[in-house]
Amino acid sequence: MAELVKSSVEYNRRAAIIEALRAGRSAAEIILFFKYPRSTVYDIVQRYAAAEKSEEGSANPTRRTHSKGRSVRTPAVVQRAQQLISENPGTSLTNLATILGVSEASIRRIAQEDLRYTSYVLKVRQMLSETAKTKRIARCNLILCSLKNEAAGRLRFFSDEKIFTVDAKVNRRNDRWLAHDPADVPVVARTKFPASVHVLSVVSSEGDVMPPHFFKKGETINKEVYLRILSTTVKPWMETIASGRSYIFQQDGAPAHTSHLIQNWLSDNVDMFWSKDFWPANSPDLNPLDYYVWSVIKRVSNKSRHPNVASLQAAIEAAFANLDKEQLKRACSRFRSRIEAVIAAEGGYIE
Repeated sequence: MAELVKSSVEYNRRAAIIEALRAGRSAAEIILFFKYPRSTVYDIVQRYAAAEKSEEGSANPTRRTHSKGRSVRTPAVVQRAQQLISENPGTSLTNLATILGVSEASIRRIAQEDLRYTSYVLKVRQMLSETAKTKRIARCNLILCSLKNEAAGRLRFFSDEKIFTVDAKVNRRNDRWLAHDPADVPVVARTKFPASVHVLSVVSSEGDVMPPHFFKKGETINKEVYLRILSTTVKPWMETIASGRSYIFQQDGAPAHTSHLIQNWLSDNVDMFWSKDFWPANSPDLNPLDYYVWSVIKRVSNKSRHPNVASLQAAIEAAFANLDKEQLKRACSRFRSRIEAVIAAEGGYIE
């Protein structure tokens, strides 16, 4: 067994040295990189040179030819690529190709096939301190307990607010344009201070969508303004959808929402709601509007720049009206599993 292992090691060493020679590396470079004994390297170099010379002029050379794309993927290059990636996983493949002196196609194959890496987009998440994580666990446990008891079987209404601007949204990574000439690629113009609208939306766990409420320009969303909207817009819509069924209302921890005025009004006027002591802060991953609805509305309404606020509002209204009810229902059905996922992650990120 020991002899077999030794033979395998020697074979791999010889193969690595020959591959490096075929890639144009000198004996000194091979010794410096692999740390192999000088005598071993020079012995294999001499044998390789002799074999190359003996095959010159042969009508049927025994040495297999290699394509240019394959020859650069030597053990030395692969090992150096691994070292560079380990030092800085955020480095681009273009930069790696420049440093290693290979083509982008070759470094892409090295990263994907030889090193088994996959390129991922950086994750942008809400800042979570250890204190915030602890609080998230505690409040998620409260909501889970509520879902198993007094909130069980109730129709759920989720609410949230969002600001939209008239400028088009562009994803520089995914939004592309096929053209023969760069001059044919359209320009997406942005304004320095784009006009915007502030929207309030409410959806139900059965896929119902309240027509979006647009706050007035410059309107401060204080407790008095929020109370007026709850009493004249939100509650009447929820009562209509519920049609006498029991329901529960959710809102986040914005200052206007957690004021005594609002908490007392909700306690007296809606069927049931999660108070300010229930909803965990920094948790957009738990609200269906945050993890599903807003992205759909933004993608549809901001495909192109709007000339004015009225145009933007019309696009938002149309996007809400065309929301797929079944998909929204499925998104809302993931609410409990996400609560459980946060608990399992000890208050950490779940996506």
